[in-house]
Amino acid sequence: MVSDVPLSTGINSLDELVGGLMPGDNVVWISERAIRYERIEHSFLQSAPSRSALVVATSQSELRRAADAGLDVLDGLDVLDATSGSLHGRPAGLTDELERRLASPDPLWVVIDGLGTLARRWGAERALAFFARMCPMMLQTGALTYWRVPRSLGPSFIEGMRQITQCLFELRDDHLHVIKAEGRPSAMQGSVHRIDLSDRSVELVADPAAGRLARGLIAIRKDLGLTQAQLAQAAGVTPSAVSQAETGRRGLSLDTMIVLSGKLGVSLDRLVGAPSEPGYRLARFDRARSQMGMAALADDAQVGMRAYLVSLDGGATGTPALLHSGVQMVAVLNGLVQVETGGDTPVLRAGDCLLVETSRITRWRNLRPETATLYWMLRD
Repeated sequence: MVSDVPLSTGINSLDELVGGLMPGDNVVWISERAIRYERIEHSFLQSAPSRSALVVATSQSELRRAADAGLDVLDGLDVLDATSGSLHGRPAGLTDELERRLASPDPLWVVIDGLGTLARRWGAERALAFFARMCPMMLQTGALTYWRVPRSLGPSFIEGMRQITQCLFELRDDHLHVIKAEGRPSAMQGSVHRIDLSDRSVELVADPAAGRLARGLIAIRKDLGLTQAQLAQAAGVTPSAVSQAETGRRGLSLDTMIVLSGKLGVSLDRLVGAPSEPGYRLARFDRARSQMGMAALADDAQVGMRAYLVSLDGGATGTPALLHSGVQMVAVLNGLVQVETGGDTPVLRAGDCLLVETSRITRWRNLRPETATLYWMLRD
């Protein structure tokens, strides 16, 4: 069974930034293969339990590097050729082999470092389809996966990955730019961090000013439909300067920001504004706070709706965390559950739903020897 306890990236400062990794997290790194990425990848693989790390290699250098480190290696190109009987391969070969590996009851720490190679071999559309199929499967099985994608695959390819993955980080020179971190605080989105390397460790140091400027520039460009070149023209700087500012590698002078503010008709506050809320909250990480078989998925009464995931061992009886007098609903995910409400005790099968409007739910009981799971939702 997949645990919901956060796991380490192998880098303490990265763990502090993202709150660790949850089983099933896919982390996409926009980076060329450089020393900083290699150290990050190495730390991740070293954090894996014994014999739980898998490297999908698509070049001889990757094969040698993983073999020298004593890691389990899947020769991606060999699997492709052997499956398809073609020098060009096909996605199904690698997909089938990965799905076989993921059927293991023990979660894997996986590194897939050759999307650029696969895109050249299959074409970008098939390579992205491979990612779109495997990324949700990694999430479902609890595998932790690092994917490296070179910038040369282009913004549309990377945007396709962003829409599916849980985390998307960009490495440029000595800076890490957080583009997406699903389920983490919104203030983390768009943040920029300097990467310091020592002989034995990798450290991240937050650069809040660069991160706020980067977020502000990107947001304004998207809102106004401008290119980096058009924004640079308005600011009186080079497109390279805007590009570096948007990735947190450099700032813009106050004079430049004042000029840009006037040309675009936006305030300085907006140029360095805080990130906007995404409009939704993902509760996957809250399950680690499960108590007495009940985990709060959404427990902010100010929103107007709360939701809990309840797990009952075979034959077990449980009580709600609170006696709620408003509208509430019980939906059984699996098992056979008896609910006590208003003096009655209706029984719900998997897929059944109980809506309670005027009475209170005081108890629930699993009538089967197998574990039962239900959702309990409240309207405040």
